Amino acid sequence: MRAIVSAAVAAILGTALLGAIAQPAAAATLDSYESDLVSQVNQFRAGKGLTTLRVSDTLTVAAKWMSTDMATRDYFSHTSLDGRSPTKRMADAGYPAYSTWTGEDLAAGYTSAAEVLQGWINSPAHYAVLTNPAYRAIGVGRSYGSGSTYGWYWTADFGGVIESTSQATAPAPAPAPVASGYHAAWAGQSGNPTLAPGQTAQLVLALKNTGSRGWVRGQVGSQANIGTSAPLDVNRSDLASGWLAPNRPATTTTSYVGPGQVGWFAFSVRAPSTPGVYRLNLRGVIDGTTWLEDPGIYFLITVR
Repeated sequence: MRAIVSAAVAAILGTALLGAIAQPAAAATLDSYESDLVSQVNQFRAGKGLTTLRVSDTLTVAAKWMSTDMATRDYFSHTSLDGRSPTKRMADAGYPAYSTWTGEDLAAGYTSAAEVLQGWINSPAHYAVLTNPAYRAIGVGRSYGSGSTYGWYWTADFGGVIESTSQATAPAPAPAPVASGYHAAWAGQSGNPTLAPGQTAQLVLALKNTGSRGWVRGQVGSQANIGTSAPLDVNRSDLASGWLAPNRPATTTTSYVGPGQVGWFAFSVRAPSTPGVYRLNLRGVIDGTTWLEDPGIYFLITVR
């Protein structure tokens, strides 16, 4: 089963305003299939005498978020389940979407970039987006949802502004981590336990997803865990009880935590045999991608 859908919107302001709004962004990260789609779109446009689209970091964040959200929550629409339009999602990701031309093409059920592009070429609405001469930038994302209606979900977001540094003479910034769009804030936690030696207790930590990308349990590079800190990744086998690893107490209790939602992490600690007060420092982490904010989270475990 396959499906495609297209949306195009436009907002036009003066050229001077467009230049002022464009801001530098972190380096975009595309997998080989996403990069292939960008290349094929540009080859197609070149054959029509159109300009080459440059990869936009913020459009990439918006596109990856949308594909992941559709794959995880099993729907197919330009309006995401949180009620946002394509333009709103692009703007939330940091792109100046309300001051330039924007458009979005979606595809589902296709496994290769060539199939996606051909599906769009065969559709008049998608073809119009692909051949719009106003576009200068693109962001692409794809995601797979096990048990979802279509399996693979693809998103291409287009915009009329090429993001660049505000000072042409400034040195190019070092590439940012893949983590663009992943952020968190402390939202609550259970109390500090007092235990007898060898006794266990369950602790709960809540982190709010303040980024633009969802946390997807079971998906490498998108799964949110809580890790030990101070120092980072310190082995806490002295307290671990059923943890993912001696430095990873838990992942989210739900399969998906979207932007603005609160993720819950539940785990157990076992009291050491020696009485005293043991401090467990924790921090959110997207393994393989980035550590999250709020490094000051901790529990105090008192052993009688």
